[in-house]
Amino acid sequence: MKFSAFDIQGKKSQLFLTTRHNPVPQHHILNNILVDHIPSLVGTLKESELIIKFIRARSWHEYIKLLWNHSRITKEIKGSELLQQLGLTVPIIHEVGFGIIPNKKHEYLGYYIMENLSLSGFQELSKLITDNAIDEIMRGKIMSSVYRGLKEMRDHRIVFSDFHLDNVFSNELGDITWIDPGVTTYNKLNESKFRDKFNHSINRFIFYCNDRGNTLSEKETIMFQELILKTDS
Repeated sequence: MKFSAFDIQGKKSQLFLTTRHNPVPQHHILNNILVDHIPSLVGTLKESELIIKFIRARSWHEYIKLLWNHSRITKEIKGSELLQQLGLTVPIIHEVGFGIIPNKKHEYLGYYIMENLSLSGFQELSKLITDNAIDEIMRGKIMSSVYRGLKEMRDHRIVFSDFHLDNVFSNELGDITWIDPGVTTYNKLNESKFRDKFNHSINRFIFYCNDRGNTLSEKETIMFQELILKTDS
């Protein structure tokens, strides 16, 4: 373990306790900010061009959740490992750090550094659809892969609670990679809760697609609706 800090637009960040790091030292200077909103800040690191994601603490309670590994950053790191165990492709995570001593200057729960998928020819699926950058055959292949991934999660009682097409990257061959997998696993004793949570996530995904302009075709909508778990009669 070690302590790390970052240069974010000329300002030094809080200290982080880095629990996993690459043997090759990373330059802890942000080269470019890609996303800056309430849940997180995402950018690229100078020289390596790796992606770094800072998870923002929305309240001090979230620091308490760090103690029993139930924070948002912990769920994303564990979710990535879990999806990989299912045989799904996720970005390589090079470094992980957690926020310490919460106060007014400590706005982040933690961070993780991962591979930059765009350097390997991957783009957000939502953008590929919006820009009409893929034909119908390729779109069908990709959407079928998304369906199979969600089905695999369902079959293992895993809920990707905030899933949308921004969480899937694809390349020109139709290969897909899953990102930011904040997931929850349920055991058999929580079957009813799992069913409700999973069904809500799928219905929300379908609604989100249509609301954001990534409109699903009738065939795609029916395909994803097949994932819905039926209630016991």
